[in-house]
Amino acid sequence: MNRVLACFACLTIALISACSTKQSPASNTTNQSTQNQTKPQSPNAETTQPQVQSGELQPGQASGTYTAKGEVVELKYAYAGRATRFDTESMVVLVTDKPIPPEAVAEEIKSTPLLEGDKIRGLEYVIDENSMWVRFHPSQYQESGSNKLKEYKVENNIVRGVDENDGSLSDGRYKRSVKFVAAIVK
Repeated sequence: MNRVLACFACLTIALISACSTKQSPASNTTNQSTQNQTKPQSPNAETTQPQVQSGELQPGQASGTYTAKGEVVELKYAYAGRATRFDTESMVVLVTDKPIPPEAVAEEIKSTPLLEGDKIRGLEYVIDENSMWVRFHPSQYQESGSNKLKEYKVENNIVRGVDENDGSLSDGRYKRSVKFVAAIVK
């Protein structure tokens, strides 16, 4: 019983200490860049950085990175919609490093002019009931297969998913580790 009380006391002190510790601005910036949960302040401002949000990702948010030929790109934003790809109506998910202006999202889902124009970097997923295809932008590297995203779910016009790929098909030149939550654009 004394051990339990001692452990509880240590835990309480540790929690109080952690809550009252104030970080310097330099260390706070470092912590923000390594957080997995971010929330865009405004989808209109390209320079706007997502704010740290506790808990799960919210619609429009992504976390993670992709690597293309040694360059690592941090992904923060997620968009989804239905579009025709490969002559099939499919779910298209775009996970990007910069926000897509709201007035351009529907067109970007349909034909990716910003991603293909190298204005925004990211991953383009095309998902149907039997397969998944992903293209890296701007490199245009592509992979497809029958495997689905982990934790992939479409509910209440929200698409969620996790993609972990170590780059084994490309000898490590193209890999990705991303989690996203996106509202489906109509």
